[in-house]
Formats: sequence, structure tokens, C-alpha cells
Amino acid sequence: MRHFLLIPLLFGALSIWASASDKPNFVFVLADDLSYFDVGCYGGQAITPHMDALAEEGMRFTNCFQSSPTCSPTRHNIYTGLSPFKSGAYPNHTFAEPGTQSIVHYLKPLGYRIALSGKTHIKPQSVFPFEYLNKGNSPDFKAIESFIQSCQQEDAPFCLFVTSNEPHAPWDKGDPSQYDVDEVQLPYTFVDTPETRDAMVRYLAETTYFDGQVGQTLDLISKYGYADNTLFIATTEQGSSLPFAKWTLYDAGLHTGFIVRWPGKIEPGSVCDALIEYSDVVPTFVEAAGGKPAPNLDGQSLSFADR
Repeated sequence: MRHFLLIPLLFGALSIWASASDKPNFVFVLADDLSYFDVGCYGGQAITPHMDALAEEGMRFTNCFQSSPTCSPTRHNIYTGLSPFKSGAYPNHTFAEPGTQSIVHYLKPLGYRIALSGKTHIKPQSVFPFEYLNKGNSPDFKAIESFIQSCQQEDAPFCLFVTSNEPHAPWDKGDPSQYDVDEVQLPYTFVDTPETRDAMVRYLAETTYFDGQVGQTLDLISKYGYADNTLFIATTEQGSSLPFAKWTLYDAGLHTGFIVRWPGKIEPGSVCDALIEYSDVVPTFVEAAGGKPAPNLDGQSLSFADR
């Protein structure tokens, strides 16, 4: 049993989703190998103005966890609402069993278009029949804008996953000059060498680059008038590939940043200490869309006050 002490601040009464024309849109922006404690609004030293502003406009979760410290199981977990052990997508580079249901199967019957732009690391396509908006690992913002325009023309609600490849190594994006290699802080568990400091600065620079992608996504949602009716989530995936994070069961390997904005339904600047997990995303979206989450899901909708 999990107690969601502050969750009523998030979603309010479910009756607000009764009208099909008022169905909310969903946007989920996912980093790749980013330790949550490096993000500015979580007390980190990375320059992340867009995520920081998102937290000021919405709710910052302090106890979001995932079921695996590696990429592929994490992504299968997000899109299916199932434990990687249940879906078959465990360990890394393994894929869901054929016949597994995903967010696409749950939202499409509710009138949604569901798209993904960026890194995939999921299979088979029959389990994940997204509208794929790119061919590489980076989000394609021109394709994303075209998708949003198309949904607007059709008057169709949408669910959009913007899945970055940053700040995954080799940390070759962003501007390292924003950080002072001599002043950057290293965890006490790191060996303080010039090579470590150089790696840390490049990682932080790519974290700032990812934050820019969050900003680009927010700008597009605002440009087309969807900001007020969009449940927007930005999250960090498992920790970085620096020591004691990704691939490990230390806190940095399983603990993730999770920031949610939904104007009028989430109290700005709020913080929630409730224990949540990535598998809660699917049932939350399904219920917010007016559907009933499948009983086999491992996650639970965040709209409920008590579990």
C-alpha cells in the first residue's frame, strides 16, 4: 500500500475529463543517463533553466524510482506500465514479449494519436506501434511540430514522447565553457583527476543541452495553444554513466527526477514526497484520458489519493 499524501493537488476530480473535446494532451520528455541530483531544481550544479522553471510552474517529485538501472528495461517499463520481469524486457537490450500491450493500445481507442521522437531502444514494433517521428536517436523538432499541427487540424488529442539521447556518453554536445573545470564539484566517491573533471564538465554541458530540448518542446506546446490543456512531464531516466549510478542499484541508479506541470490542476511550485515509479505513467495517462487502467498493470494512477 502506498500513500499518496499530496496527489490530490495533481489532478482534482475525474469528472473534468468527461468531455471528449476537453481531453488533455500528454507530453513526456525523457533524458538518457542523467542523475536527478545534477539537475538545478534538485540541488544540482547543472544549468537547467527550463526544468527549473517547469518545477516552479508545477510539481517536483522527490521519490520517483524505476525498476531497472538500465535504458531498455526502463523504457519498456514506462510505455507498458509493467515490470520488466513481466513484459520480458529484462536485462538491457532485451525486448517485450509479443502480445504485450503498451500505451498506444490503451490510448488509441480513446481517440488519441500517440507519437515518439528520439531514442527508441524498444521492440517489437507490434507492441509499440507509435507514430515514429524520426530515424535517429535525437528528437526531430520539425517532425514534432508537423505532428502537433496535424493533430490540431484533426482536432485530435495527442500523447507525445520526446526521448533524448542526452546526456548519454560520449558527452560531445553542449558548451563546456559554461562550466569552470577547476570549480566544478565532484562527489566524494569520485577520484579527483583532470580527466574526471573534464568528463564531469562535458556531462554537465550535455545536461544543459538536454534542458534546451525540454525548452524547445515547451515552446512548441505553447506556440500551438496547448499549454493549458497539456499534462507535461520531464524526467531523467536512470543515473549517469559516471561512477556508482547507471548499471548499479545505488540510489543514483534507480532514483529519478520527475517534474509535472498541468496548469489549473497542479499547484505551482509544489513538492511531492510520495513514493512513485515509472510504471505509474501509463495508468495515469489512461485515467486522465477518461479510460480505465487495465487490471494487470503494475503501476497505479497518480490521480488516486490513497493506495
